[in-house]
Amino acid sequence: MSVSFSNQVRVLWKTAIHVVVWSVWLARNQWIFESKNMDFRSALFFVWRAVSDANRLEIGCMRNCVDDLLILHHFDLRGRPARAHVIMSVIRSPPASGWTKVNTDGAALSSPGAGGYGGIFCNCRAFVKGCFDVPLDHVFAFEAELLSASIAINFAWQNGWHRI
Repeated sequence: MSVSFSNQVRVLWKTAIHVVVWSVWLARNQWIFESKNMDFRSALFFVWRAVSDANRLEIGCMRNCVDDLLILHHFDLRGRPARAHVIMSVIRSPPASGWTKVNTDGAALSSPGAGGYGGIFCNCRAFVKGCFDVPLDHVFAFEAELLSASIAINFAWQNGWHRI
């Protein structure tokens, strides 16, 4: 069984485990060297306080899922959701008259893994002049990117589009 936690919850669990081990070690040493017994409630409060302090350090963020919310709610802690991605407006402009614009992309599922590359050619009026796409079985993402650029140049040259 594999368990994965968000960054925020992982830091809190690590803190709790470390503090529990340290508390047991401290209680053992007090019992051996000072003949003192540590109260279980005070040890539990100490662990709880350490986890709460670790949450205030604001390391990592939670996943926006019920599991993280339940864990944080159980410890009475405030969650830190991930920040929203910045949305940028992108304005595509056609190339100058007589030129051909090419957009290529290559990607791989893992490194190395199944992937592919492709490209599209547009004229100055933003009409598609041609396109290509090729699936690949075993490739690195960088290779797929390079192949897409190389094939795009070759494809343009073969079709007489020398101004790209």
